[in-house]
Amino acid sequence: MSASDTQSMTLKSAAPLRFARYWWLAGWLMVLFITVSCLEPPRYVPDLHVGDKLEHAGAFFGLTFWFGGLMPRRSYSRLALLMLLFGAGIEVAQGAMGWGRDMDIRDFAADSLGVAAALGFIYTGLGMWMWQIERILGLSCDPP
Repeated sequence: MSASDTQSMTLKSAAPLRFARYWWLAGWLMVLFITVSCLEPPRYVPDLHVGDKLEHAGAFFGLTFWFGGLMPRRSYSRLALLMLLFGAGIEVAQGAMGWGRDMDIRDFAADSLGVAAALGFIYTGLGMWMWQIERILGLSCDPP
């Protein structure tokens, strides 16, 4: 299967992911990790030495790209909305907790930038990446 065939393939014609349950589980574990990392007191958060805004953008890029690989193209706008609500929810929770975390609109802007960048990748055909991984590893059948 060529790259152009892969990009034009839709999820309606794709064979189901053989390990979809595990892909989803890994995604929800990432959501849990990001939630805990964003809400725990700052003294417990590891310093990745890349800057807070880059961490936010990277986390939301990763989540959006991950779940974009599991969802049909028609659900990408819903995915974007859910990711933005998640980012806003984290900021509101940080502001309400009083554990040394602050609500910061710039963090939400970085989250939004990460979501937008991931959407750019998945809308250009990379949303099928999980099917490609399973196909390359011989874990699933080619789409019918």
